[in-house]
Amino acid sequence: MKISSIPRIIKFSILMIFGLIIVIIVFSSRAAFNGIDIQPKLPEFTSANTSQLERSESILNLPVKIPFAHLEKALNLNIPQTFVGTESDPTDLLSNDNLTYEINRQDFSIGTQNNLITFSVPISGNAKVKGEVNLRLFEIPVSVQTNIAGTIFGDLSLGIDNEWNIQPNLNVSTNLTKAEVPIKDIGTISIRSILKKQVDKAINKEKPKLIAELVKNLNLKAEVTKQWNNLHLSEQINQDPSIWIKTEPQSVSFKEFDLSDGENVQSGIAIKMFVDTCICKEAPVINFKPLPNLTIQEQIIDKFLINLPVQVSLDELNNTLESKFRGKSLSIDENLKLIVNQINLSALGEKILVKVDFNADQGNLFQGAKGVLYLWGKIFYDRDSNNLKVVELDYDIDTKIL
Repeated sequence: MKISSIPRIIKFSILMIFGLIIVIIVFSSRAAFNGIDIQPKLPEFTSANTSQLERSESILNLPVKIPFAHLEKALNLNIPQTFVGTESDPTDLLSNDNLTYEINRQDFSIGTQNNLITFSVPISGNAKVKGEVNLRLFEIPVSVQTNIAGTIFGDLSLGIDNEWNIQPNLNVSTNLTKAEVPIKDIGTISIRSILKKQVDKAINKEKPKLIAELVKNLNLKAEVTKQWNNLHLSEQINQDPSIWIKTEPQSVSFKEFDLSDGENVQSGIAIKMFVDTCICKEAPVINFKPLPNLTIQEQIIDKFLINLPVQVSLDELNNTLESKFRGKSLSIDENLKLIVNQINLSALGEKILVKVDFNADQGNLFQGAKGVLYLWGKIFYDRDSNNLKVVELDYDIDTKIL
């Protein structure tokens, strides 16, 4: 049953109930043409179980998706694009030597492996070694430049603590596939280890900033808190009659991160809540609960379940009935007219009881009739027609026998 249909259903049900009342009034008035005053006794019912029913929880499942593009952006913004530096005495094979280098990276690309977010990026550049070759009797100056190639790679896993804070675990490393300097009469000198050390050092220096950026982009707690607070709702959806809907979240659970679709970090949030509908004048009071600690749920489906009980204020309902029916007349034929003087509805356990004070006016031909009619029954929701109905309908025996 859609929430938007509630006012229409309630209005229809009120008219339906009192359509039945009018029919019975017609019947009783036709038996009262000689000035009969119909005053039956108030019906007596056996006491019913009036204990409050247990409230039914509704479940709202919210999918969570974090695009890999957000992670790529954080990596590209916080890992340096260029690595430059100068190192003294890079090798024992030369004296008075130093190394200068410049290494550039391309943009990161992201993938997944074993529920880890993986990333890699090619790097390239050049290095220059200057120094002297010591040949005992004399020293030969050396100045050689070489090209550098390799990859920066790593992985990222995402955890979450019980206070909804994302905990990234980031590993980054460098692999140089080309980092040798050819020296005439000596051979090649590998500068791989020293360059790897310097690049890794530069990346690790920026790592706290990168993690902070990831946490900022993955601020799940702020979004969950916002949704949780918004679900503490009391809103009027109809004015005549006055109908309010109230929602109160009770608990929330979280599904662990899933990387299976290859484009997003996926998860889900399941919120259990109470949803109530009230036909009443004043806004229902909301009991606010702060966001509870996180609990992990293995599976959260992309569906929801809404249980929508309806509470009716008798004062509000009787005011509506009085305004719509009191003093109103119904012409049965050219001589017979029924007038509702007063109408009142009350609850008796699982039943409703309607008391109607009425007049039946026969014009100038016969003396009118007046009296009281009691009508009772149960309200039943028919799923097939999506309507409220009155079942087990009955009325007082004194009126029946007239």
